[in-house]
Parts: sequence; structure tokens; C-alpha cells
Amino acid sequence: MTRICGMPRTADRAAIRKFLETDRPWAVYALADLAPEYSAPAAWHMAAHGRPALLLIYRGFRPPVLFAHGAAPDLAPLLAEVAEPEFYLSVRPEVVALLRAGRYEIREEKRMWRMVLDPACFVPAAHHAMRLGPADYGDLVNLHRDGAAAGEAPPFFDAGMLTHGVYYGIRDDGALVSAAGTHVLAERESVAGIGNVYTRRDRRGRGLGSQVSGAVAADLLRLGLRTVALNVAESNAAAMRVYQRLGFKKYCEYREGIAIGQLAPR
Repeated sequence: MTRICGMPRTADRAAIRKFLETDRPWAVYALADLAPEYSAPAAWHMAAHGRPALLLIYRGFRPPVLFAHGAAPDLAPLLAEVAEPEFYLSVRPEVVALLRAGRYEIREEKRMWRMVLDPACFVPAAHHAMRLGPADYGDLVNLHRDGAAAGEAPPFFDAGMLTHGVYYGIRDDGALVSAAGTHVLAERESVAGIGNVYTRRDRRGRGLGSQVSGAVAADLLRLGLRTVALNVAESNAAAMRVYQRLGFKKYCEYREGIAIGQLAPR
């Protein structure tokens, strides 16, 4: 291992994978970042002296995303060495407490649930959704723009998701009015994360979100993936009910938000 920004950094993918496999539902997005199509922006940091703790700093977005896996006492020494002045959180509640007690201010904190699809409970819904591809990128951007003013636009979306993932959408008079896809899809790791589920505000209440989400989930199950997950805000009870009807079950609570450094890095 080498040290970068004060933290032990590792390229030992076998060791990373072995540790992430101890909790696949929580680590589903991190496991996907081991795949070649996602791995370039990923920096992995493991605790020294055999402590079971791992941080992932994913610089494919601005600000970079911080993911943490391990118990709070084991993660604390690693978190104390983080040198990023700002990052987006995807961490358990106890990690937020560690960061807040250190040198970070947490803004826009959101209580989230990780949900995992139970294939035995999957209930595919009849739908009129169509498979989307790279040529539909502009239409998806326009659809997401509908939610920008209300702060509802999906925060993590790029053209590569249409190339590497599964996307479905529903059109009305040619315009895309509802869509869902995958943030990540890594068949080698047998994981996928469904995301970017959005229905135009004037077309809500018609079950379109359920249709596009179900179409994506059905494709992922046909691929035989071991773990299919998604994230939903605790406050979004309506969406949670939709996902539960499709066969998703609550797995764990976690936090998203922006961490802003208040002191100079050590």
C-alpha cells in the first residue's frame, strides 16, 4: 500500500472485494466501482494494522463522493486523515457523527434508506416503457430539468450511464415524461443500483414511476444479478410504497449530504 493525502491507499482489489462482500447490500455501489467501466475515478483507502475499515473517495462527480464501510471506531483514524475540503456523503449515521465531531460541517443532510430487491417477491407491472439508449441522453436531460426548480432533479446522472446501464422511459406525444435507470451495473460483480427515477410533475399520480422502475428491475433480474438495490429518502413515503410493491425491502438507514471542511487538513 502507498500513502496518498495522509491515508493508506490500496490497489489490492481482491482485499477490497473480500471486505465489501461482508455486506453486499450496503456495499453494492462500491462493488460496482471495482468494475473497469467505473473504476478510474475510485480511490480506495484501507486502515492499517488489519483494522476492518475502508473508505472510497469517488472523484467521478463534483464534489467527490465519500463511502465508508466498517465500524465507527475502526473508521475514525481513516476519517481523521481525509484531505478533501468538500465531498458528498454516502455513509451510515455514526460516520456523520464522527465527521461532525471533527472538522466538517454537514449541510443538506438527508435521511435515506437502502432498499434491496427480493427476487422471490418481485411483482412485475404491466407497462408501456421503452428501452432507452445513448441517443436519448438529451431527452433525459430535458426531463430532469423539469425538477430543477423544485430541487427534485436527479443529482447523479451522466451519459455513461446510458452506455453501461439499463434505462427505460415512457413517452407522451413524443416527449419523455417518465424514466428510470441504473446508476451502476456491473455484471462481473453481480450488482446494480437503480436510480434517476423521475416523472414529469404534470404526469404524476398515474403509476408511471412504478412502470419504469419495474421495467428496469425486470431486466436486471433477467441478468441473474445477486444484488439489486436502490436509495430512497425516508421522507418520500410514496416512493417507498411503490418500491415495496415491486418487491424491494428496507435494508439499512444511511445519510447523504455535503461535508464542508472547517479546518485545514492535517
